Amino acid sequence: MFIIDFSVSKADILSIISKRDAPSWTIPLFDFINSWLDDSVTHFTVQTSGSTGTPKQIQHSREAMTASASRTCDFFQFKQGDTALLALPSTHIGGKMMIVRSIIRSLKLICTEPRSNPLAQLDSNIQIDFAAFTPMQMTLMMDDASTLPKLSKIKKIILGGGEVSFPLRQRLQGIDAAVYETYGMTETISHIALKKLNGTDRSDNFTTLEGVKIALDSRACLMIEAPHLSSSLLITNDIVRIVSDIEFQWLGRYDNIINTGGIKVSAEEIERKLQPHIKDNFFITGLPDDKLGQRVTLILETFRYHKQDESIYIDLFNTYLDKFERPRKVLTIDKFSYTENGKINKPETIKKLTQS
Repeated sequence: MFIIDFSVSKADILSIISKRDAPSWTIPLFDFINSWLDDSVTHFTVQTSGSTGTPKQIQHSREAMTASASRTCDFFQFKQGDTALLALPSTHIGGKMMIVRSIIRSLKLICTEPRSNPLAQLDSNIQIDFAAFTPMQMTLMMDDASTLPKLSKIKKIILGGGEVSFPLRQRLQGIDAAVYETYGMTETISHIALKKLNGTDRSDNFTTLEGVKIALDSRACLMIEAPHLSSSLLITNDIVRIVSDIEFQWLGRYDNIINTGGIKVSAEEIERKLQPHIKDNFFITGLPDDKLGQRVTLILETFRYHKQDESIYIDLFNTYLDKFERPRKVLTIDKFSYTENGKINKPETIKKLTQS
């Protein structure tokens, strides 16, 4: 762990990142800072996570990344001297944008090796004003009795890289830090909307950042207009409900609509209904079926499932799900496949299941 104070001179920062005897995890961090401080570099390459498709590399301009970072800093009212924690890989957009926010607002950036529990290596007396984690990191930190108290000392936390589960949302009510879920993707240069998850002002809706306009296409999927990020209209595969000009609810992915017997159901909507009642990690998918086209299937990450458990799940489905939402099969696997930032890699997991 070390701290870079971005309020100091450019020469001092370059001196810090010129040390090549530092741990290997600092190499992409130092390389990105070095590139950002080089005014001749106008575009930066970022790799997508691959959770919804093949990973790919895209480029963002310096101006667009600065504009995105500024809006987040304005939303949270960050000022020079505030501290931010870098706990995400600096090879991906989440980590890169924490660095950019720190540079443009002259923050003190606490740099740690990206790991599943990034607070484990930090002294409990370190003051952190702002941190970004994945939901998986947040869950593991809350499971650890030594790091749980440290979470409450952080003033503001954003969670990105995957949907925040119902059990995790419930647990977040017990910490003092203000926690927000982000909506965004690599293509939107981190997030374009935030949702408060805990406290008396928590919400079911995402609120867009300044300069972002939203609308629906013919599929009821979100369209994003953000001139400060891109001149192009971004058409997503996220099914949403527009609540107001600046608010929306995320309902699921168009890719995850299951057509079962001619009836279309949302995998994510089924997952939301089941989340309060299933302790193991799971997801819903549609697998090929000769009669129905696709059959709704529950995939469980567990090694404890037994034949006698079937009746328990059948009762669960009949109680909480509509007729066409009810899974017709439960499949189990000891360990899901995950992307680098902790999202369940559903295609790879299904592939492992079908090949086993």
